[in-house]
Amino acid sequence: MNFLRKIFKRNTEPPVQLTADELFAQQFTKKGGKFLYCTTEIEVQEAFRAIINELGLYIKMSSNASPSIMEMFEEHSTLFNNPAEEANVYLSDCEYLITSIGGIMLSSHQMRHKPIRELPETFIIFAKTSQMVQDISEGMRGLNKKYPVNQKPTGLLTLQNFNDDPEKGTVATYGTSAKKTYLILLEDLPIEK
Repeated sequence: MNFLRKIFKRNTEPPVQLTADELFAQQFTKKGGKFLYCTTEIEVQEAFRAIINELGLYIKMSSNASPSIMEMFEEHSTLFNNPAEEANVYLSDCEYLITSIGGIMLSSHQMRHKPIRELPETFIIFAKTSQMVQDISEGMRGLNKKYPVNQKPTGLLTLQNFNDDPEKGTVATYGTSAKKTYLILLEDLPIEK
């Protein structure tokens, strides 16, 4: 009887509740993404320089040229003026970060209306903690509020395969190309104490 009690014993300790950013970071890094958390814009610049150094000398970068990218990375703008077809690194913002799956929701606005397979193999994504949503449904509701009817994105993708190995995750990501992905996340919400 003692043996059966051990097998069917319920765990009486409550599960540890992760914050939204902790859950996202855990899921994102488990899938092969590289996560850089920043609390200031200066830290964002330092993280960006560290990524550039890690990627090496032969970077040809392109960008979606969104206002948030142009404002945050203004001093580096000469680095990312290559056409996407010739680039090996792509700098972009995103619509939302999906915490439950560690995914990045991108729309046609970020992808320049191109299929993801036509964009460079390495992504650098800049996002803010205020862009975190629980699931894809919440992200879709956010898009409906964010864009007027005539400006809604024509395409939507949740990037969630960040491994260099194309064999990993193809079923879970419905055949979407894997992208080596760095995420620079800027804290823009008040930190709870």
